[in-house]
Amino acid sequence: MRSVLSQALDLQQIAVHNPHDIPHTLPERVVLQIHWYREPNFQNFLTANEFRPIVISRHPLDVLISVWHFAPFEPLTARWLEGNAELPADINKHAPASPAFVSYATSWGAENLLCVSYQWWHDPAAIRFHYEDLVRSPLHSFGKLVQTLGVGSPQQLSTALERYQLAFFQSLPNRHGWQGRPGLWRAVLPSVAALRIWRRHRRLFQTFGYSPPITAVSRSQALRNWERLR
Repeated sequence: MRSVLSQALDLQQIAVHNPHDIPHTLPERVVLQIHWYREPNFQNFLTANEFRPIVISRHPLDVLISVWHFAPFEPLTARWLEGNAELPADINKHAPASPAFVSYATSWGAENLLCVSYQWWHDPAAIRFHYEDLVRSPLHSFGKLVQTLGVGSPQQLSTALERYQLAFFQSLPNRHGWQGRPGLWRAVLPSVAALRIWRRHRRLFQTFGYSPPITAVSRSQALRNWERLR
């Protein structure tokens, strides 16, 4: 989202882990990426600097599985919410179908990680998108966003989307791109595990419009699928 908007709308871009890391002097035209709580001080900062929040929801199980794959390649995940995500140090030793994954996915650390989008989803000023729609129809979804913001051109947007496809992110040293496939959780999580996580974060699933997760995959098949995908 940040990369596409930067090129399509001629914006400088900034990505930080903590509001305190945002430069004191901001460019006049900028897109800022951050995963941080919706709390008054930060809200006041955004309002004072005329930012417009853009919030992306994604199926919570896909979020957790994506994090599980990504964290071993990116040490800076330790700074997510300044450690409040509480990611286990031995992530790479366990598959999503394991008790270790379910234990993390039902923990306070996982709730902290997932609750940020949930909090901003309720912001009256927020422009909201589902990750699944962005993947299914990027030109249409990003086109709606550009139209809402009232800046940019269709040609610039098409060029940006052509450049920042999944292959671009897969080529990065920290493997920031992986599958880019909504619903991947169905291949690597049996229903028993998925439903335990759903019960723990039920309100979040419901707010974003995701149904109770039911799969036909067995635990042994889920483990084989995970090894194949890795």
